[in-house]
Amino acid sequence: MHTDDDDGIGARLRAIRQAKGLSAREAAERAGVTPAYFSRLETGKLSPTVASLSRVMQALGEPVAALFGSGNGSDSPVVRRADRQLVRSHGVDDYRITPSWADRLEILETVISPGRGSGSEPYAHPGDQECVVVLDGSLTMWLADAEHRLEVGDSITFSCRVPHRWRNPGRSQARVLWVITPSTY
Repeated sequence: MHTDDDDGIGARLRAIRQAKGLSAREAAERAGVTPAYFSRLETGKLSPTVASLSRVMQALGEPVAALFGSGNGSDSPVVRRADRQLVRSHGVDDYRITPSWADRLEILETVISPGRGSGSEPYAHPGDQECVVVLDGSLTMWLADAEHRLEVGDSITFSCRVPHRWRNPGRSQARVLWVITPSTY
């Protein structure tokens, strides 16, 4: 996420929290973060990890996809590259490839800066399965305590409920596809 919140993530997070009738302090407590952290997140002055963002949204009872915004409001099956919804988080750019109305399948194209990833804390989330395919670069994936090094063309499939984390160990950007069923990100 950019520090000036040019993607509107903080504003959307605030709107979700307010729609649920929660104070920032209550939301922070539910997510297990400090009120100051939550405030900086809502004002776009913080670059959270994917794991932190996932934990905050789970505490609000919403998928991370809610932060992508409403999209173009179209019920079209086509998503043009220029119209992809974007969430930026701590050196990770997630582009939603599936249309916003799709709820049984979600595909994200993720561009990961060198040395960046989901953070040091493993996370799990509601859903059935994830499949990750490396398109460019490399990715190290941890499922529970098992470490897996993935190169171009490699894939890994696992239950969304298995604690996991990931990182780009390379010196160049990694580009990865995430296929999640149902749409829970």
